[in-house]
Amino acid sequence: MIATAWRVIGVGFSLLVLLTAALLYGVDPQQKAFGGTFVGHEVFLSYGVRTDDLTVFMLAIVGVVSLCVQVYSIAYVHERVASYTALVTLFTASMVTVVVSDSLFLLLIGWELMGACSYLLIGHYWERRDARSGAMKAFLMTRLGDVGFLFGIFVLGLGYQTFTISELGDSPISPGTLTTGTLLILVGIVGKSAQVPLQTWLPDAMPGPSPVSALIHAATMVAAGVFLIARLYDVFAAAETTFTVLAVIACVTMLFAALCAMAAVEVKRVLAWSTVSQLAIMFAGLSLGTRDGRHAALFHLLTHAAFKGLLFLCAGVLLHQVGSAAFVVLRRYTRRGALRKRMPVTFITMTIGLAALAGVPGFAGFFSKDSVVEAAWHHARDGSTIGWVVLVSVCLTAALTAFYCVRLWLWVFFRTPALAGALGAFEDDDAMADLDEPDSSKLRDGSWLMLAPLVLLAIGAIGLGYTDGIHIKWPIALVTTVLALFGALPAYSLWQRGADPRPVFLEREFGVDSAYQRVFVVPVQWLARLAVGGDRDVIGGYVRGAGRAGVLASAGFRKLQTGNVQTYLTAAVIGAVALAILAGVIGS
Repeated sequence: MIATAWRVIGVGFSLLVLLTAALLYGVDPQQKAFGGTFVGHEVFLSYGVRTDDLTVFMLAIVGVVSLCVQVYSIAYVHERVASYTALVTLFTASMVTVVVSDSLFLLLIGWELMGACSYLLIGHYWERRDARSGAMKAFLMTRLGDVGFLFGIFVLGLGYQTFTISELGDSPISPGTLTTGTLLILVGIVGKSAQVPLQTWLPDAMPGPSPVSALIHAATMVAAGVFLIARLYDVFAAAETTFTVLAVIACVTMLFAALCAMAAVEVKRVLAWSTVSQLAIMFAGLSLGTRDGRHAALFHLLTHAAFKGLLFLCAGVLLHQVGSAAFVVLRRYTRRGALRKRMPVTFITMTIGLAALAGVPGFAGFFSKDSVVEAAWHHARDGSTIGWVVLVSVCLTAALTAFYCVRLWLWVFFRTPALAGALGAFEDDDAMADLDEPDSSKLRDGSWLMLAPLVLLAIGAIGLGYTDGIHIKWPIALVTTVLALFGALPAYSLWQRGADPRPVFLEREFGVDSAYQRVFVVPVQWLARLAVGGDRDVIGGYVRGAGRAGVLASAGFRKLQTGNVQTYLTAAVIGAVALAILAGVIGS
């Protein structure tokens, strides 16, 4: 009964967010301030909200994706349903708080609530060790970034003499203060959106339920960083150094994550690295510092929400029906085409999602990716070095993206015509591969509660590319299409030969976690042991010594209390004589 009530509340809240977005569409921008207090004598801290086109845009994304997740979860989640649904609803409400905030501190409240909810939702299956460790890793790494975020709020707020977002930039501020404040804000954004060097928590968060992954990757949490820079765009644009740092981080991240996705052997992990890479493309568009770059980044955020939410929900269907989303397991069902034949809706919708992600012409991702490339080209043509770096990085990433999308699609849904056992073939990775084919008679697509969100998001993964109008720049479209083919053809060739070579440094994801272990974890553990030893052997030694001295003193005094009157009189006489002698010595 409680679970049903929470499900109704969750679906109702998502519908309310959608209704709010519909009612605010076309309404003039407004700000509404609530009660506040003074910080010092000059800065007034208020809690206000605002509505504008960006607010409506984000509310629509959050509302649609959260509604799909809530409906999908009814058929997907069967354990601890009430707490799960309540947390998903709170997660959605936290993102809504971030979106509508006109106060840096109100935004901070929603920002931190998202972090807490993500920790609890990633660890939903707390009985699993990987879920617990993934949740803790996400919490620690995002909290590390949020330390800088908090200080950045103070620097910008005190520098501009206001913590109201719509008033930032209205008063003068020193360039050093502006750069410091925006860089600190960027630290929090890097942590929240899993950009280099705080990127490894997102792939390790995959033990959480697939609907949670869809919500985190498509509409909340990681998308909040892109939204925040778009919200504070004029402030960031005035700090050229910050945008330069953002461009470098974005370009490194998009290539790093795409290379990691090329060697991942589990569907959700491939999609997780893909999210990191696609977010970096959005940040690269924002880092151009132009209106076209900002528009392109938000356009890609819109299309990404549709196709990435779709892909994670499709991965959830595979997990729900097969029990695993690992290539080595799913490959066994492809020998007779079981996944395609018995799960046609999942196959078709996942194909649409992968096509949009790979930038196949006609799908949403093609138009939004090309808009980023076009914005970078215009900026580069104006003589900007950052524009050239972004342009080259996005083009290379487009080719790598096509590679891992085709690789995933072929290995999961189609049987390779080559014999098993080629270089890096998945059969070699599992000792059970030579057993009989698994029973696929019970495979099915799932209930309509799971399929309806897939169909809706698949429509978005196609149609959202046309919402900005059809503005195809044929030279750019030709170049990006050729790059996608250059990425897709090697993936097809390797699959056809039954090979999947995975370099060790890619399988280990460039050894970043090992480096973190050596550089941060081991020294912290050593310092912790040093602190424990100092407390036990030094401070504790003094405490124990003081206690022992007191015990010895009390034992000595106890021996003086014998109860013998003669002993007491003798001691008194000896004392009196000693005092008399001492007085005589002093007097002489």
